[in-house]
Amino acid sequence: MAASATRTRRYMSLLFAILIAAAGTMLYFVNPSEAVWAPKCMFRTLTGWQCPGCGISRATHALLHGHPGEALAYNYFFIISIPYLLAVCAVKLVPSLRRRRRLHDFVAGPVPAITYVILFCIWWVARNIYDL
Repeated sequence: MAASATRTRRYMSLLFAILIAAAGTMLYFVNPSEAVWAPKCMFRTLTGWQCPGCGISRATHALLHGHPGEALAYNYFFIISIPYLLAVCAVKLVPSLRRRRRLHDFVAGPVPAITYVILFCIWWVARNIYDL
């Protein structure tokens, strides 16, 4: 049973890595600002307000082309979150890191996760009040 769970986790990690690589490749070659077929934010379409994720695909495209200032202008919170999100992925996907309980709790424990969610909500409100 443990071998089956380990195998499943490996396959899921590989699938996750392939999906991220495919999305990154697509965002490198396709500018979401110019692509007519690129998905638009339904929340913004319906309400006129920006959701916390508005601008992430454009920010990623700008980052992949070496334009961090432009990426920051699209979505501040996403750019600032990248180190945290990479650390969470590393701790969750790398078995040797997952076993280090203090590192796991520091990065992916309940306190950092709740703090991230609270900051995410604050970002959602602030970006609409201050037009960020």
